[in-house]
Amino acid sequence: MTLSINTNISAITAQRNLAISSNRSASSIAKLSSGSRITTAKDDAAALAISSGLKLDLAALRAAQSNVSQASAILQIADGGFAQIGEVFNRLQTLATSAQSDQISATERGFLNTEYQELLGEIDRIADSTEFNGIELLGGAASLDINAGTLGTDLVPANGFVGFEFDASVRVATESIEVTYDEVTQVFSVSVYDAAGGSGAGNLVASQSVNLNDLAGNPFDIGGTGTLTAGNIFQLDFSSIGVDITVNSDFDTTTVGGFGGAFATGGVDVAAGTGTAAAALNFLVGISSTDVIGITLQVGTAAALGVGGTSVTSTVNAQGAATAISTAVENLNTARATLGATLSRLEFAGSNVAVQVENSEAARSVLEDVNVAEEFTNFTSSQVLVQAGVSILAQANQQPSLLLQLLQ
Repeated sequence: MTLSINTNISAITAQRNLAISSNRSASSIAKLSSGSRITTAKDDAAALAISSGLKLDLAALRAAQSNVSQASAILQIADGGFAQIGEVFNRLQTLATSAQSDQISATERGFLNTEYQELLGEIDRIADSTEFNGIELLGGAASLDINAGTLGTDLVPANGFVGFEFDASVRVATESIEVTYDEVTQVFSVSVYDAAGGSGAGNLVASQSVNLNDLAGNPFDIGGTGTLTAGNIFQLDFSSIGVDITVNSDFDTTTVGGFGGAFATGGVDVAAGTGTAAAALNFLVGISSTDVIGITLQVGTAAALGVGGTSVTSTVNAQGAATAISTAVENLNTARATLGATLSRLEFAGSNVAVQVENSEAARSVLEDVNVAEEFTNFTSSQVLVQAGVSILAQANQQPSLLLQLLQ
């Protein structure tokens, strides 16, 4: 090698090797301090992509684990309600059996029937109160409906009004609503009053307006025909006050007369409904949207179970009640068996999700987690090289000064 004062090749080589060793040391520090062997995409792009997918799956699986736990809790609440209803049926059977015997007089049967009817009411109360997070599990809550006698000639199908829905958690029976529509501004307004009896009855408790001009897609063709396309319906959403109104193409935003006159109004009273719907529940227990376990719960009211309207006021009635009670208990047992089968399935689903979480975590660990022993060995080696590089670079930097001795 040519000896030169201007260019110190040895120092340049030592500096390059020192930079390599320093980078390796820094990489090892990053991996050891983070616990991950992939600190940047260049470390292992393929493994990074796979581990990112596994993390996404793990997030879904852990949520599915929570779903399974909550699903089990919901069904156990429902089963508890059915169990209490079963206890009531035991007492009802006792009363029905006693009322069939001739040593009981009509007066005493009346006493038995008083308790019997109270217990039927208790079945409905249990069904009504068995809920989870506002969900009526046993279908005991009565719906809200409209009092058709208060519609008059305004809010009727001929004018395009085909549906009214009330959120029972917000609205209550005996309230009244007033619907106002301004055909000039195309603004619908709904006002709720705390007493029935027509528009403006009682005190104003809530109100909300919807401007048809602001609806996405201009469904009512404002500026054109002013109506929905024939055969279509549209739900006017007044969700903040718990009211939804559905209209069809018979509602004309421009026609004068009927409900469409300038700033026309119409009212309706809110009434208690009679329908009780079975709770249909679906629980996501996996990653895919198809990993669903569903169940439709038996309605737990006296009427739904088959004992509604029964009594023990006479021997004949008591015999009929006893038969109805037997049928109701069979229905109850079927409902509880269905619950038990679903709970068993959820238990296996939970175990499967737990295994998936464990195996997915293990797969992610293999791809992403650093091997501490191996990486610490690499770090130690690179640290030795860094120290050696620093020492050699210092020696190489001294070589040009040694050449000055030749000039003496």
